[in-house]
Amino acid sequence: MAITQVLSVAAVTLAAPSTPAAAAGFDWTSPPRQPRSSVVYVEEHVGARFDSALRSSITFVDRYTGSDMRLGRCRTGYRCIRVVESNATRGHGGWTTSTAGRATSEIRLSATLARKNWNTRRSIIDHELGHANGARHNPKCTSRMWPDYRCRNGRLPARTFTRAERAVLATW
Repeated sequence: MAITQVLSVAAVTLAAPSTPAAAAGFDWTSPPRQPRSSVVYVEEHVGARFDSALRSSITFVDRYTGSDMRLGRCRTGYRCIRVVESNATRGHGGWTTSTAGRATSEIRLSATLARKNWNTRRSIIDHELGHANGARHNPKCTSRMWPDYRCRNGRLPARTFTRAERAVLATW
């Protein structure tokens, strides 16, 4: 008895890539995303005047993001937040920008902020870390995401995030 083996062959037509990016295998339709990890490195380039306020802010924001922010050099494969002292803050105490895919955020703290008291520095760093983790401004002075560092009554915004801000921070 002879055994006959039949192989099925499917014909596949490959279209030539339409762009150099497509030829290289890049998909530009959606921004690249970092691997999901709770570890976020915070690379600080601002000096001792901001150190304890930055550490306090990291602990505060970690509570709402579920992240594990760590001071140290940024590492490949992890989200990174760089904190630098800069006069390019558009007249604000701090300014935050992020790359596509949220791989890296940069928080620029105004050089004049170093002359403010510790609570004000911490309030602004809380606010900017909120931005770096996805929170937007709040139209009411009920959280750190109020767009000014002082409420209309002259006090610092409450050291909390609203329920909606917490939901954003937890998924960022």
